[in-house]
Amino acid sequence: MKNFIFFRTDRLGDFIIITNILKALKDKYPKSNITVVASQFNYHFIKKFKIVDRVIMFNKNYNFQKKINIFKKIKERNYDASFSIDGKSFSNFCTFFLN
Repeated sequence: MKNFIFFRTDRLGDFIIITNILKALKDKYPKSNITVVASQFNYHFIKKFKIVDRVIMFNKNYNFQKKINIFKKIKERNYDASFSIDGKSFSNFCTFFLN
């Protein structure tokens, strides 16, 4: 089973753009597990996507300790690939330490 994580902590339209990529991964690896790190604005919408197995909410205004806790939560799983698509510093930081 493959584990993938995508960082999409920006706007909803930006997430919709990558849904074809997520679908292609699910088609190629049907038993894969896809996690999306989403903004508080996208979180509830993304949870409704059947191709997404896990959604982690991230708010850029979280304090440092909360951000560290989210990073630890992300680091607990072994991901085969991580994708920082939003270009945000937290996303890039996580992707760097996951790879």
